Amino acid sequence: MSVIAFTSPGDSPGATTTAFAMALTWPGRVLLAECSPAGGQILRGYFQCHTPPVGGLWDLALAAVHSPNAAEAAMWEQTIALDDERQHLLLPGLVDPFLATEFSATTWDNLAATFSALPFPVLADTGPISPEQPFALLRAAELVIVVMRPTLAQVAAARPRIARLRQALGPTVPLALCLIGERPYTLRDLRAELGEFAMTATMPIDEKAASVLSQGGGSDRARRRIEVSPLMRAARTTANHALSFTTAQRRALTGSSSGRAPVVGEGRR
Repeated sequence: MSVIAFTSPGDSPGATTTAFAMALTWPGRVLLAECSPAGGQILRGYFQCHTPPVGGLWDLALAAVHSPNAAEAAMWEQTIALDDERQHLLLPGLVDPFLATEFSATTWDNLAATFSALPFPVLADTGPISPEQPFALLRAAELVIVVMRPTLAQVAAARPRIARLRQALGPTVPLALCLIGERPYTLRDLRAELGEFAMTATMPIDEKAASVLSQGGGSDRARRRIEVSPLMRAARTTANHALSFTTAQRRALTGSSSGRAPVVGEGRR
């Protein structure tokens, strides 16, 4: 199935929160994989360290070295259910970021193959654009979503990083742009500065819901209320757009349909 990767220009614009929100609202079974070399955040953030730790990405990588069958078996041992029906799953990231130095390009190729072999999509949070990023995994993605805020500082940081990302991925991996907020710059402004994107989306600045997803805490009622928050509504819409885009891409590549995949968000601004 498809791998959809998330990245950012850095400075914590909300990429992990966006990926998490989309995973929770995904229309079907999905796996959120924390693949940032800087380590995972969700167990110590949203779950506030209350969930017993598992080996997660590290143990899966070790299993993938041996064989695809070993990786498949390890996958189910290392994932955590985000809902009672086990439709939304989490593969926790590295607890110790220094372990990322043990990951070679082959390691990431093995993980990409493991993710692609799953019968449902994988949302891979790959961390900020940097020389340490898992480019082998990014090149295996059907869509790479760049999450950023439309501010001067973020645009300045994004310009050289997105140029490098485009160079590393080549023309075969589509880039999407997801803005957190709509000011001071618009999607049209960012296209002029950063180039065209195959898909675009905008997420609202929803500090209450984002805080629950990134820091956890709050009452059960507060957690239930974020299900209908502006952030989660926008995440659900963006998840549907991403699913439609990657499905159309796959059909075009396999010859099931003709013409290019739809560019979500074109003409909206």
